[in-house]
Amino acid sequence: MTGFMVHLQGIIIICLCAILKSQAIAQPESLSGSLRIMFYNVENLFDTFDDPAVQDDEFSPDSEKRWTYFRYREKLNNIAKVIIAAGGWSPPGIIGLCEVENYQILIDLTAKTPLKAFNYRIIHENSPDPRGIDVALLYNPEKLMEISHDFIPVFRTDSSRTRDILYTVLHYSKEDTLHVFVNHWPSRVGGKEFSEADRINAAETLKSVIDSIFIINKNSKILIMGDFNDEPIDTSLKKHLMAVNDLEDISPGKIYNLSYSDFKAGKGTLVHKTIDNRWFLFDQFLVSGSLLIGSCLKVEGSKCNIFSPSWLLKDERPFRTYRGPIYIAGFSDHLPIFLDLHKEK
Repeated sequence: MTGFMVHLQGIIIICLCAILKSQAIAQPESLSGSLRIMFYNVENLFDTFDDPAVQDDEFSPDSEKRWTYFRYREKLNNIAKVIIAAGGWSPPGIIGLCEVENYQILIDLTAKTPLKAFNYRIIHENSPDPRGIDVALLYNPEKLMEISHDFIPVFRTDSSRTRDILYTVLHYSKEDTLHVFVNHWPSRVGGKEFSEADRINAAETLKSVIDSIFIINKNSKILIMGDFNDEPIDTSLKKHLMAVNDLEDISPGKIYNLSYSDFKAGKGTLVHKTIDNRWFLFDQFLVSGSLLIGSCLKVEGSKCNIFSPSWLLKDERPFRTYRGPIYIAGFSDHLPIFLDLHKEK
């Protein structure tokens, strides 16, 4: 039996235990209103210290980028500004992040910026990525309760490991359990076709876990977010994850891509400078059918939103931290996305 199959069996046990645990422990009070969920690729959020275990030399005070403590603190405050602004009247209840170097950075982000007022809890683990960039999840403990979490290993075609998929089970109220996945699939380095098999591996890994959840309960409420380095019509998402782009005929036990309408309209979350300078939609939300047609908790408007205020753009593209080696004090090369879950009493 492969290591992944052993891990998958463990996930199935975790799913079962989460269900039993959710029935046995005290639940949050039943809530009404909206729960905003956000995903953000924060582009190379490194600290200034050299970690000999990862390739982080590019981000140090002595590097060509001159990544100083002042610049690090400015980036943290910039990211906090985006999160608070994307929340509207209240901060997002759940925030998925990728390209974060380590746990201490998440402590600095949530405790040493204006986000401190919101008391976010952190879920993070160092991944085997050579550059040391990880996925993470923040959640508001006043609105949600964590039942369990796991980091699912993802293997490339050469058997090396890439960034894990973060799987978290959260309770929003007595009636609603959310299965939340945060992804950062392998990049297109070397070209789309050359690297496609690695993203297909990530898709098949995620699909195996989702299938195991549906076996237990086909009405499970599953929320998938991430930078997939592929778009909604690409093979990894459409064929191997089997994400449905058409929202006309919705049923439980299937996964639907809420970002397809934006893709069809030509919208995106990043601009690829080497490919016609066009917008790409790599950052996406996907949900199970029960979050679209189920009772109690549902996706508001059945759509994903790209957060794109004018101050997050520069020269008609995302306002990033560096232009080459030149520090321009921006935010990220990706725009964040969000959706709202609406709860009816």
